[in-house]
Amino acid sequence: MSLPKFEFVAPKTVAGAISLQKDNAKFIAGGTDLLVAMKRRISSPSVIIDLNKISNLKRIKWNKKDGLRIGPLITLTQLKENPLVGKHLPGLSQIVPLISAPQLQNMGTIGGNLCLDARCYYYNQPVFLKKKREPCLKAGGQVCHVVKSGNRCHAVYSGDMAAPLMALGTRVKITGYSKTKELALRKFFSGSGIKPNILKSDELLTDIIVPPQPESSGFSYRKLRLRDTLDFPLLGVAVFIDLDEKDGRCKDFCLILSAVGPSPVVVEAATKMMRGKRMTPKLMDRVAREAQKKAHPVDNAASSPGYRREMVRVLIKKAIREALIPFSKV
Repeated sequence: MSLPKFEFVAPKTVAGAISLQKDNAKFIAGGTDLLVAMKRRISSPSVIIDLNKISNLKRIKWNKKDGLRIGPLITLTQLKENPLVGKHLPGLSQIVPLISAPQLQNMGTIGGNLCLDARCYYYNQPVFLKKKREPCLKAGGQVCHVVKSGNRCHAVYSGDMAAPLMALGTRVKITGYSKTKELALRKFFSGSGIKPNILKSDELLTDIIVPPQPESSGFSYRKLRLRDTLDFPLLGVAVFIDLDEKDGRCKDFCLILSAVGPSPVVVEAATKMMRGKRMTPKLMDRVAREAQKKAHPVDNAASSPGYRREMVRVLIKKAIREALIPFSKV
């Protein structure tokens, strides 16, 4: 399908990009999501604001205080191959092969992945198919075709990078027309399937800040999908563990679920259950079952909700074991 007509602009500064924003304009980075949406007429912006000439958004820096500061226009391939990432946070670069295929990794950006729109079978369809149904909530209608009696949109956030970055305590910097703010990545998401992040039309994600990780910590991300390439996650599980080097007890623990709702899910109960405890198969199973209660997948993806929910427990235990590999085998 061809693209709809639009005006194209390519500013060289963040301020210039923000100043060009107006009604029905869209920012573009890699374009792997937006261009597909435009071809399907899911999105028809009148203006495309290309960010690729803004050099400040294409840098990766490291310092001991802040850790890694990653520009949102860094492609996934660049993230995987960057020596600073490989040295200070190798687990992050190891996630990239799990995201789509190499061609899209070369184009797609880390910022674009975080800002990915929520997806749903009933919304992410060509126009001629959607005409057969009443417009859904995400399309401006009054009904959710997934949960007929529901009054909220159940489109699923399916970005891969959000859950692992949240587990690592990442913060983001947002630059707007009149002010700049920094906040925890977990607060970047709105909880709404209609618009999954809090960015306003005149705001840009300008920095992704991953703090230095304790030497006694481990990290893992596991993904459920139909094929080993291309597919969005049916489920994502990210785990961070920090162990006491003296007695092996858990000092800190973070568990994030992705692709089970409109935003990544922070399982706070798992943190409380793990802290101060030694890892045992029994404890891991208890945590996995507790997390399973927080997952509420619905029937709008390429697998049944029951199967995806059952796999929450399976993937959590695998992710915990993988995160523990640097220390001991459970």
